[in-house]
Amino acid sequence: MKIKNYVLRIAIVTVAISAGFFAFGAHTAQAIDRALIYSPKDGGNVLDQPFIISGKAAVKSTVLVWIDGKLVGGAAVQKTTSKKATANWFTYTYKKDLKVGTHVVTTQVVKGADKSVLTSTTVSVPATWRRKVDGMMVPTKVWNQLPFAVMIENTQAARPQAGLSQASVVYETLAEGGVTRFLAIFPQAIKPKLLGPVRSSRPYYVDWAKEYDAIYLHVGGSLDAFQEIGRLKVRSYDGLTRIGAKFYSRKCYGVHCLFTSAVQMNKLVKEKKLTAINTKSSDGWTFKNDVPLKNRPKNANGKKLSIDFNGRTYFVQWQYDRKTNRYKRWNGYAIAKDRNTGKQITAANVLVMRIPKERVLDKKLRLEFKLIGRGDATLYRDGKAIALRWWKKDKNSRTMYYLKGTQIPVEFNRGTTWVEVVPGARKVTYK
Repeated sequence: MKIKNYVLRIAIVTVAISAGFFAFGAHTAQAIDRALIYSPKDGGNVLDQPFIISGKAAVKSTVLVWIDGKLVGGAAVQKTTSKKATANWFTYTYKKDLKVGTHVVTTQVVKGADKSVLTSTTVSVPATWRRKVDGMMVPTKVWNQLPFAVMIENTQAARPQAGLSQASVVYETLAEGGVTRFLAIFPQAIKPKLLGPVRSSRPYYVDWAKEYDAIYLHVGGSLDAFQEIGRLKVRSYDGLTRIGAKFYSRKCYGVHCLFTSAVQMNKLVKEKKLTAINTKSSDGWTFKNDVPLKNRPKNANGKKLSIDFNGRTYFVQWQYDRKTNRYKRWNGYAIAKDRNTGKQITAANVLVMRIPKERVLDKKLRLEFKLIGRGDATLYRDGKAIALRWWKKDKNSRTMYYLKGTQIPVEFNRGTTWVEVVPGARKVTYK
């Protein structure tokens, strides 16, 4: 009996030592710290593809990545210039598109024989997301593509313009000599069958195109406009250059006759590889759904917003339609129609932005506007006139609009917004 007990005690000690050895071995194999994942956040949405994982891990290690239980690759963590630093940044880019749904992302840090514990993060790819430029719900893969910004003529000879009703945002202000001109912003997914007439650039339109990181289409321009394009590194495709001419076509003879089209815009995107996402850090404006019909003010139906840019020819009116919750456009006391459809142009939001009086630059009456800083604005939305303040930090910043007396960004209705940029004391009424 004593011998049996002795043997049993030896066996127990042996098992204990073995267990301690394996526990120690497991501990040493997991002595390295796990990766700190900064992006994506646990439970967050993945909106942009390709999917990128970034964080910090031990220097001279490798971060292995699994997606939904499958090892897909890894990222090397380089050493730093600081001898005291024990961790450094890493980035891993998943080359395939994540499908719509929920995914589990797992990481492990490996350095020699050392391995960290496995760390998992859950992310989701939504089927749809709000498009940055206008708030419309679209497939997630196109929510943030580079938009187009197109210069459109507005002389009487150019009316009715083609494709203007499909724009997400339209800026209207004076070009020179009392003549207004448009900068129309189009999501890359929306390309009118015919768009124009396309006209020449001015520096302040370049500034607005830059706010969207846009593909800028124009036909010629003033010297200061070309200088601004260079300074701001805007993607410019000029119809009067050898490189840009093939993306336009002439429909008649004269200065109002150059147009682009869906076919030519698609060709431009493909040839210049412009399908990349919009890299601007700003999320843009804030959008909401239309208010229900019962909450729209009855006394607003039929009210007209009138803007006198320069006499009858450039007199603009927007009339509110309570049933559709849209504002209908008149230009020069005539219904403003789209040449492609024959239908009246409408907007979900009309924004009147007040800026200081213009400065005339030369004998051609070209203008300079002050667009950096702060000023007053009014948003016409849901049948109401909402007092705002606008603010633009610098030429690389987006112009933002806040409820007057607050720091609360105003909410725009999803859909088309017209920005009427009114210099000086030009008359604006709403009645």
